[in-house]
Amino acid sequence: MIWIARICVVLAGLFSLAMGVMAFVSPEQLGAALGISALSPIGVNSMRADFGSFFLASFIACALALFAGRASWLWGAAALYAIAVIGRFVGILVDGAPEGIAQPVIIELLLVAMLSFGARTLARD
Repeated sequence: MIWIARICVVLAGLFSLAMGVMAFVSPEQLGAALGISALSPIGVNSMRADFGSFFLASFIACALALFAGRASWLWGAAALYAIAVIGRFVGILVDGAPEGIAQPVIIELLLVAMLSFGARTLARD
């Protein structure tokens, strides 16, 4: 069971790292992947900072859990993704369900499950 938890955390960490690096290196590409665009240079800067910090903080939590034995950090990463899911559901309730909303919701719910499973399992190791 411990190996499944580690694989889950590695996959969540790699996803978070890839998205965080993309936010820093090419926020326009990340925006295109997420279906958003910046209206000004400050918008590009905000995409880099806000999305980059979200994803890279999740990656750091995964790395600390795997390499420093700090499984409790995974709860913070799980909370970030869980709050994102809540925001998506609020958006659906307020604005209606946009086309393509299922994919990010499923990915975020899967990440919450993987990170929660990792936090519970790795804490017992």
